[in-house]
Amino acid sequence: MDIVVVGDINVDLVLTGLPSLPALHELKYANNMKFTLGGASAILAYNIARLGISTGFVGKVGKDPLGEFLIDTLKSVGVDTSRVVRDSTLPTGVCVVMSFPQDYAMVSYPGIRHSFTLQDVDLDFVKRARHLHLSSFYLQPALQQGCVELFQEAKSSGLTTSLDPDHDPQEKWGSGIQSLLPHVDLFLPNNVEAIGITQKANLDAAAGFLSHLSKTVVIKLGANGVRLVSNDQSFSAPAFAIDPVDTTGAGDSFDAGFIFQYLQGAPLQKCAAWGNACGALSTRALGGTEAFPTVLEIETFLASATPQLTTS
Repeated sequence: MDIVVVGDINVDLVLTGLPSLPALHELKYANNMKFTLGGASAILAYNIARLGISTGFVGKVGKDPLGEFLIDTLKSVGVDTSRVVRDSTLPTGVCVVMSFPQDYAMVSYPGIRHSFTLQDVDLDFVKRARHLHLSSFYLQPALQQGCVELFQEAKSSGLTTSLDPDHDPQEKWGSGIQSLLPHVDLFLPNNVEAIGITQKANLDAAAGFLSHLSKTVVIKLGANGVRLVSNDQSFSAPAFAIDPVDTTGAGDSFDAGFIFQYLQGAPLQKCAAWGNACGALSTRALGGTEAFPTVLEIETFLASATPQLTTS
């Protein structure tokens, strides 16, 4: 395998066209909905497999129709799901996403996801890949304590590694993540996560702090693009202008585009451009996978809309 993705998987029910969030005792109608693959790790695995990357996925679902739906969806694009654990003790998780053009709100039932631990991960399977990725560190409390060992095992076997922490619902931003980062080659937080994890006053301070822990830090800024800091370079890459339908999974789509080029040894500027293109194009339809572009679509898009890079 080129990449093995370890992490969260659940069903997303995405609702759009709401005039605003409903208040207590209030009913509001959505104009559209999509029942689809969810979980940041699973979305990344699906999308990067569509780009032609040989992909394996390790996660946990319930022994129920939702779990079957998720596994079948990953298999449809060639993802190796042979190490996905099926467990009858709890149902497969579900996330309801109320999506707005530039923002979203979510209600999540984690289900079996909260019982996913390092003991559920086949380390020999992981070591067959060239690269390990994990998303949603903060949404998988039972896995957190095993993450350092997981990444150490991967690094000792010659894999490169990447991590997208996702938001901490408890707003504590601890759980040992700073001990994990020295084993991470590519750290992919957004600006809120970067500032929360470092407890710094601003983005520059957060980026500087994180760059001493992880080899390459890519901070996602939504419509403002990304800020990248590595050992020998620092630059910003503006986002592409696009009229979004749904931003669900846009950050995961960015990760897929960035890592796709990273695995091919591309310069970090090209990785950022591909990440920004994938993130933008993924917002054209509901859900995190429905509008994810093909390689040809990305190349065509970039040929007419290459971002300007600002070195700092």
